[in-house]
Amino acid sequence: MRLGKGSSKNRVLASAAATVLLAAGAVMGGTATSAAAAAGCEVTYTSHSWGTSSGGFTAFIDITNTGDPISGWALTFTFPSTQRITSGFSAQWSQSGQQVTAGNPAWGGSLGSGKTFGIGFNGTWTGGNPPPTDFALNGVPCTVRLVPSPAPSPSPSPSPPRLRILLSPSKITVPEGGTASVQVRLSQQPPGNVIVGSARVSGDTDLSAGPPLTFTPDNWDVPQPLTVTAAEDDDAVNGLATFDSRSSQITGSSAFLWTAVEQDND
Repeated sequence: MRLGKGSSKNRVLASAAATVLLAAGAVMGGTATSAAAAAGCEVTYTSHSWGTSSGGFTAFIDITNTGDPISGWALTFTFPSTQRITSGFSAQWSQSGQQVTAGNPAWGGSLGSGKTFGIGFNGTWTGGNPPPTDFALNGVPCTVRLVPSPAPSPSPSPSPPRLRILLSPSKITVPEGGTASVQVRLSQQPPGNVIVGSARVSGDTDLSAGPPLTFTPDNWDVPQPLTVTAAEDDDAVNGLATFDSRSSQITGSSAFLWTAVEQDND
């Protein structure tokens, strides 16, 4: 009888211990589920290409994190054709066959919820330059927005010369809360006054450029500074924006695309 009572007591204790373990497991399981990061992303892809059966192109990619904050990222995509990257900026670029990876730079690994990070590259193409569509951020497929690009045009002939806007450098770094400038001039003497305006076409809205510059037949070859301003913000990310400088007084396309990077101070 004593053995029977001891066995019954042991069975009660074992059952109570199992109940405690199951409850703890349920709590731990609930904690793990609630701590899992929600992932999501949106990509805007813009490209400008030139040439006929082959040529070059510049592409700008805006990555928006629509999920939880991340502290390190890698964007992957596949070229549909024979495109090759020749140089890139604001990311660590690599290409194997048609597969491309853009890893975060050392200074831009954090990407908060709702934040956008701009990157880009220069490349070459043969036969066609269709845009990639299978973008993924850290392996998570992104919603993709393709900005329509004009059809590739033949490379400009050196003769007769065409009036163009010249801007240097084509990429500038601006301290957050401060200003910097690029130098603008014309390629040749215009028949009359030419007003060059600049506007941001994509990227960080904290970056702005202006005011417009006026060139005359007398000062067309004298570089004028175009001021770029980076407003103070609360994030700790270096912003990037693409600008378009052009003039309605120039016959034909006069657009000159260039980029500005905000050097964050937070």
